[in-house]
Amino acid sequence: MKEMILITGIFDSLSGKSSSDESNEPEYTIEDYQELLNDYKNAEADILINIAIIHFEDENIPKSIQNLELAGKIYEELGIIEKQALVQDIIGDINSHNKKIDTARENYNEAFKLYLSIKSEQKNNVRQKIQKLEFLKNAEEASNIYSYNKPIERSVSKTETPDHSTDTSDYIKISKNVERVFGMLKGVDAYRSYITSEDPMTELKNAYEMSSGIGDNNGMASLLLIMGDISLKEGKTEDALKYFNNGLENFQQIDDMIGESVSRLLIGTTYYITGYMEKVPQNFRKSIEILRSLNDINGENIAMNLINAIYEE
Repeated sequence: MKEMILITGIFDSLSGKSSSDESNEPEYTIEDYQELLNDYKNAEADILINIAIIHFEDENIPKSIQNLELAGKIYEELGIIEKQALVQDIIGDINSHNKKIDTARENYNEAFKLYLSIKSEQKNNVRQKIQKLEFLKNAEEASNIYSYNKPIERSVSKTETPDHSTDTSDYIKISKNVERVFGMLKGVDAYRSYITSEDPMTELKNAYEMSSGIGDNNGMASLLLIMGDISLKEGKTEDALKYFNNGLENFQQIDDMIGESVSRLLIGTTYYITGYMEKVPQNFRKSIEILRSLNDINGENIAMNLINAIYEE
């Protein structure tokens, strides 16, 4: 009602109608009109966001970004920090969706700063997005995501003695099968890229700490298996078993049955390489039982190919 009265007042002024003609109508100040104008600007920015979303759904990314940036400028003019952050957050999502990792990270960083300045809980969601982009960035830059065919070279100084090292030749023979087993894990490719770094274990441990910090239990479990795989490549079978068993426990805690199945396949493989053949069948059998209970035919085929490759040696 107030808006209609204000608008009527504007038209009266333009038509030359004197305020004395309607002595019973209240007078409105510049502040009132400015408030009304700000309300319209805020509504305009909200509409621009809705239009941007429609453009995104129609895969018209340039138009979507253009409308979001216009909305952002309006919110900045109005001093609405939370909505400025929202705009940057949405633009970050769009750029992330289109694999523009660096640009998306800049958007998320800006959104995080804005949310932080007003102590908004949304900053935690943005922090998680930033951390996950780090994984995507590494995966994008890796030319060979996870090479099993070429064992990691490890220099050993004269004073260094590897603990319980084992010949890795048996592992190399089944490496392709192990690679396919890892492929069963959801989202594992993002973590595999660390294998190609100069110090993969340090990178993986840092990634593990990051996953732990954001409560990414699935990521933590996957990283443990990858660390175990590196240890196995290097002949450190005891370390490998520790990582694989810890990964198994993590997957069991979050009821990830595929993760449990993969963990048991890797544990069985490690026992095979170390010569403890009596412990191999029970792990393989349990893995197959899980996959059959899930009716995962593809996973079962991958597991059976690994098992056949081992027993054919």
